[in-house]
This record gives sequence, structure tokens and C-alpha cells, in this order.
Amino acid sequence: MARRNFQYLRCAHEKPLFKMKYTVLFLGFLLLSFTPKSEWITPAEEPWKLAKNKDGVLVYTRQPEGKKIKEFKAIVKIKTNMQKIIDLIEDVEKYPEWQSDITSSKTLKKISTTERYIYYALDVPWPITDRDVVTHVKKTSYTSGQVIFKLTSKPDYIKEKEGFIRIKDAQGSWKLTPKENGYIEVIYQSYGDPAGSIPSGIINSFIVDGPFKTMSNMRTKCQ
Repeated sequence: MARRNFQYLRCAHEKPLFKMKYTVLFLGFLLLSFTPKSEWITPAEEPWKLAKNKDGVLVYTRQPEGKKIKEFKAIVKIKTNMQKIIDLIEDVEKYPEWQSDITSSKTLKKISTTERYIYYALDVPWPITDRDVVTHVKKTSYTSGQVIFKLTSKPDYIKEKEGFIRIKDAQGSWKLTPKENGYIEVIYQSYGDPAGSIPSGIINSFIVDGPFKTMSNMRTKCQ
């Protein structure tokens, strides 16, 4: 009888512990499920490496996993107001005035004040064929004052044009964050595979100077 009572007491203590273990596991699963993917820990992702630091403009590069072409992240702080930078990014037709290597650009369709499709052509050194891009742009404003433009290539949105090779794999973003003393931090991040038979070494050599010029020109336009 004593042995049976001991087994009963042992089971009575183990059941709550067993239940607690699975409750913890379940809560952990829920926490992971509702954590944004961008915040997951990905040890395999290569860290950013500083490629250029000049005149207040920082340009970083890294090699995305499974890709031959590097992506870049350019950062600059501009003493201006947020709306001035937003207006510059949304004035698509004037991209050739400040964005490096863009020769022509236009809005294909404005869906709303926060969403549109745009087109732009890129000048590539001879004898390489020039490239063009069709991009879906989505603007999101946050209560913190931060504004993010997300850029995603949509190569089939319009027919390909003669004399250009369409870039099919590209994505990026403009992240605008208010800082102290009237500054806006601008982070421009992008990846794009220009396709065709361009050696990756040549492409990677251009992904530092181009963003540097773009960010320098943006600062000149906005401050």
C-alpha cells in the first residue's frame, strides 16, 4: 500500500512538470512564429564590410548566400527635413539628375500615394549592353517618424525593350530615420544581378562608387 501511495505521489509531481515543459516549448514556438524574419539569427549570413568611408558617406558590401554578385548598403546623414528627401525619391523622372548611371526614368503606374511601378534605364560601359529595370515601390511610414521605401523588381510588368537587357533579380530599400539636431539618416541598400555575360568581378567593382555618388548627390540636393 505504501508503495502504491509513493508511485501516486511521484506521478502527481511529474505530471505538472511534464505539462510545464510542453507549455514552455509551445510558448517558445509562438514567440518564434511571431518574430519578424528580419530579426531571426542567421549565422551563415556574411557580415557587412566597410568598402568606402569618405566625406560622411559610408558604403558597405557583402556577399549574399548563394549569389555571385555583392549587395551594398550606403549610409549618409543629411541636415534637412524628412519631406524633402521623400519628395526627391518620389520624383522619379528626375532620377538621372542625382542617381548614378541612370539615363532615363519614369513612373509606369501610380497605384496610390504609397505604391507605384517605375522604370529606369542604366548606362553600362561599352561594349556591354545597357540594362533596364522595372520596380515595384512601396512606401511605409511609421509612428516613430521613420519612412521606408521597399523596392522589388517586376521584370514582366512591361515588355522588354530593344537595345536593353532587363534586370530580373533585384531588390532594395530606402530607409529614412529622423536623428538629433535636425538630421535624417538615409540608408540605401540594394542587390541586383544585371544578367547577361558580365563577369561578376567587373560588376562588383562598380557597386561602391555608384552608391557613393548617389548618396553624395542626394545630400547636395536636399540639404
